[in-house]
Amino acid sequence: MACWGFHALESDEGLLLLDCIGEKLAAGKKSIQLADIVALLRSEKLLESEDATNTEDYDLAVLALSEFYNRMQGEKNPLALKNSRHALRGLEDLEEVTGDAKSLAYLYGRLREIQDDIDSCERSYAAFWLEAADYYDWVCYVDRTVEAVAREKAACSAAEA
Repeated sequence: MACWGFHALESDEGLLLLDCIGEKLAAGKKSIQLADIVALLRSEKLLESEDATNTEDYDLAVLALSEFYNRMQGEKNPLALKNSRHALRGLEDLEEVTGDAKSLAYLYGRLREIQDDIDSCERSYAAFWLEAADYYDWVCYVDRTVEAVAREKAACSAAEA
């Protein structure tokens, strides 16, 4: 895994996730559903299947998807993620990613698995960061991502009730 920062979207896997969303789901659309993104990423084997028991290999993808979703709730401009390494094809028109309770509950649960492992570092992605100079920045990033998804989950659940 190549990365140039501690954010999940600052990694090759994060950019692969954006490429998949842009090219196979979002191209030419102003709005897409989080549930459709999760289904697409599962079909492309970028996220674990619903019945998977070993989810560890997908930790970075879960963080990247959560970061993308959170940024779309705030900035509403995926082109703000553009850099010299990535063209963001297919995301040019995207203005909105709409969440749903089930997809947000999935992200929240997976993020909590990652967060809960930070102290023991038994999962490979957490262990990767343990020796990095940015370890504490990464831990804060995970915490902020969990909090943001928790707020979205609560708001979505309240709206659907």
